[in-house]
Amino acid sequence: MLKRLHLLLLCLCLAGGLRAEAQPAVSKDTAADLTVRLEGMLPDKSYSWERIHADSTLVFAPADSLRPAQARRFWLKLTVTNRSRYDQAGRLRVLPALDNTLFYFDADAQLWRTHRAGLAIATDSARLKGQMTLLLQGHTTTTVYVHVRLSQQATLPPSIHLGVSIEQEATARHTELFFGVAWAVSIAVLLLLLLTNLHGYARFPDRTTLYYICTQVGAALYITAFRNFFRVWFPAPVFSLMVLPSGIGYGYSINNIFMHLSVVLLLIGFGQMTRSYLETPTHLPRLDKVLRYALRGYIGFTVVVGLVNLSGFYLNYYSLLLDNLLVLGVITLLLYITFVAYRRRLPLARTYLLANVLPLLCIMAVAVYHVVLGFDNEGKLLLPDLAVVSHALCFSAAISIRLQNLQRSLLAREREASNLALDIRQQELRSREIALQNTQIQAAFQRMERQHQQDREQASQQLSEDRRQQETTNQELQQQLEANQRELASTTLYVQQKNALLAELKQQIGELGAQSPGGRPQELAGIKSILQTSLYLDEDWQRFKLHFEQVHPRFFEELQSKYPALTKHEQRLYCYFHINLSTKEIAVLLNIDPASVRRAKTRLYKKIGAADKGEELPPSGQEAAGPLAEE
Repeated sequence: MLKRLHLLLLCLCLAGGLRAEAQPAVSKDTAADLTVRLEGMLPDKSYSWERIHADSTLVFAPADSLRPAQARRFWLKLTVTNRSRYDQAGRLRVLPALDNTLFYFDADAQLWRTHRAGLAIATDSARLKGQMTLLLQGHTTTTVYVHVRLSQQATLPPSIHLGVSIEQEATARHTELFFGVAWAVSIAVLLLLLLTNLHGYARFPDRTTLYYICTQVGAALYITAFRNFFRVWFPAPVFSLMVLPSGIGYGYSINNIFMHLSVVLLLIGFGQMTRSYLETPTHLPRLDKVLRYALRGYIGFTVVVGLVNLSGFYLNYYSLLLDNLLVLGVITLLLYITFVAYRRRLPLARTYLLANVLPLLCIMAVAVYHVVLGFDNEGKLLLPDLAVVSHALCFSAAISIRLQNLQRSLLAREREASNLALDIRQQELRSREIALQNTQIQAAFQRMERQHQQDREQASQQLSEDRRQQETTNQELQQQLEANQRELASTTLYVQQKNALLAELKQQIGELGAQSPGGRPQELAGIKSILQTSLYLDEDWQRFKLHFEQVHPRFFEELQSKYPALTKHEQRLYCYFHINLSTKEIAVLLNIDPASVRRAKTRLYKKIGAADKGEELPPSGQEAAGPLAEE
């Protein structure tokens, strides 16, 4: 689609170029039938028109330039010849064209008429200011006068060249009609595409379309300002004026403001549309940053230049070259970004490159034309129209392709959304099913929990009953243990008292034997031997051992397994130590002195310590030689 559109636009470019070449060019002799010649110049010393017309003593000296230092107002005498047999209207232009008044004789009305025009004249609403219309009869030569005023606000050189030219009214109107139709066609194309894209933007808001609309508005303002139509609609005010030594004058008016504004809108629209279309902030961040700085720089430059021109100093003549170079730089940067995006195969980069080439090349051609050939084209150039039309059509096609692609993507996303909604619906149904199952499971768990609770309560009751029975049993065992301990204590006390009694009897018998040595010593010795034997009766020990094992079950078995080398006397002694009997109590029970008990205790613990360390114990025969054996 874009290729066919490019071929069509190239054909239009060729046709427009040939048509533009066929238009007559502006020169001193615009047509062979009308000619004009400067007869002389007279500095104005407040002369009235009547004196200029009637006083033959005023001499118009030949001159080709004006000197502002000599005077600010001048009278010019011109001779205009119409070689045609027909009456013709002509447009006379005198440079400098700041404030000129034409005085010519109307043969039909038999009176002198005036026509005032120029850059500084608010009533001059022509597209090309400074043109003065006059009517000439056939085969006549007419003398006309022009009053030239140099504005006090204008920047003037020391010498200003005088330039006069005349053009046939029909030729001028034909030229104006041609370029007016070109402007109208361009505006119609822009308006049609603008309405189409506004409708598309209303249906499908897209930033790229919005920036494209911005470029369309800028393009419409540009070709309107380029054709100087804002001079027709807003002839005043003129903020600053300047005249070159060649006589060409420039004025900064509302038309120039719209010109600067249109270029800013075009570049902003181009730049932002490129950033949005190709998504350069994501795919080409460095070039995107350069583009943003370039756009901001150009906007700042334009604002500064506009403010200086509005202040009264005409800066456009000095800044237009740099202005066009900056435009060339931004356009070149946009083309480079588009080409890089195409090389990197970004989405829709090829389409955007094809849409960019012809419009941007036309804009570059306009900028190059102004840089190389000059700025004073008087709006007689078709390149801006071609640039505008090519831009509108090519980018409209690119936007259409982008919208189609977005619509396809949107449809795909809608399908994905529908599938996702279906999946969500299925998941919701599945969630409800799971919730129902969870409810059933929770109910089952609650039943199980109640059953477990009942089982736990029953088990707890059973455990409580068992615990009460165990406590009862423990109480009984405790009572039995206490009874055994009381029996053990009473047995121990009995043995201790018996041994003490026997020891006392033994002592008394010994004392009796000592008191009556001549008595019956053999009988006393026998009684003493019987008492000594009674001290070691095993019956008491067995009774004590029985009660001790009731209190401490398996004590002697564990002691025998752990320390098999201990003798029975040592086991007995260890048993007394275990129930925490004192040394004196043990001495009474064993019928030995306390010192022997302490020695026996020392030997016993040494033997136990050696057994714990795994050392070889001494033979049992040596142990028998202890204090217990002596007794």
